[in-house]
Amino acid sequence: MGAALIFPMPARCRRFPVIGGGAGRAERIHGSTVNGDVAEGAALSAPNRPPNNAAAMTSLPCTRRKFLGHSLAAVAGVPFLARGAATAGFEIGLVADAQYADVDDKGTRFYRKSLGKLAAAVDHFNGRELAFCVHLGDLIDREWKSFDEVTRPLAGSRHRWHQLLGNHDFEVLDARKPEVPRRLGMAWRHGSFEQDGFCFAVLDTNDVSTYGHREGTPENVAAATELARLTAAKVRQAKSWNGGLGAAQLAWLDRICAAARTAGRKVIVLAHHPVFPDNEHNLWNADAVLALLDRHPHVVAWLNGHNHAGAFGERNGVPHVTMRGMVETADTTAFATARVLADRIVLTGHGREPSRELRFKPV
Repeated sequence: MGAALIFPMPARCRRFPVIGGGAGRAERIHGSTVNGDVAEGAALSAPNRPPNNAAAMTSLPCTRRKFLGHSLAAVAGVPFLARGAATAGFEIGLVADAQYADVDDKGTRFYRKSLGKLAAAVDHFNGRELAFCVHLGDLIDREWKSFDEVTRPLAGSRHRWHQLLGNHDFEVLDARKPEVPRRLGMAWRHGSFEQDGFCFAVLDTNDVSTYGHREGTPENVAAATELARLTAAKVRQAKSWNGGLGAAQLAWLDRICAAARTAGRKVIVLAHHPVFPDNEHNLWNADAVLALLDRHPHVVAWLNGHNHAGAFGERNGVPHVTMRGMVETADTTAFATARVLADRIVLTGHGREPSRELRFKPV
């Protein structure tokens, strides 16, 4: 798909808390700045508390009983767990594309209903011993005020949440776009953390995009130029709602994977946009990212959101899962828990999210 995307990167370094009411097992977090620069070798300790303006918020009235009454999770479809495996490893919670907004339904998207769905997922997660939870981007659909409402159910969580940036999270006034990571309680735009022998690489797939930076900035101009080039080349995913990884973030990911290999850790990549299977929702420079992954055989899984229909594929032994969007449909949800074992991930889906067993390639 062409050369790696390049644009200037600012050099400021700031630290912000991570949304979430509690903590699982100890994590060591290595972060870039909220603008994408890497603080080399730094360990970032993120407080286990919601942002100040969410501290006094209460969770929405959605009980676990109510969730169980409405969830369409198919117990019979849950992958078999051998004796002892149900308590081995560690378990995490996964949600993609809650995409809340106080606007009328449109097509298959029911924006207001995402509050109740997210509250029900939090309630379910609260009943389990999880290491942490992840929202894979697009927490809101539009408007800054949407953050005020959608963080209410998260404030009721007893688990730590890691947020990822999605394209819709930047559907706010131009002047407020630099504030989005902080509003999400994020410690960085991209970064990594360690959990029980695994390295989780958290990507900013809006790094090079026409929406993720203020209009007229060098980043915005460079992204518009790149999108025009890809469009002229008839690249399938050359869409204004997609983005790419810049050269600096690609180099950072390469270093993170190399360091994890030296330390004997497997790598799980978390992203908003997919890179595989081929789809119009994929990253602009998916080929460059896949080539990088191919150089690191201990990268064992890629988990993302963005494409609400969901997708699955395995490439060179690495499973790629696109989780289904929570915002879709009026009366069903979509989320999962994932038990991470030494040789596989057992994904237990709820609602529209299917259950899967993701076996790791030999490392």
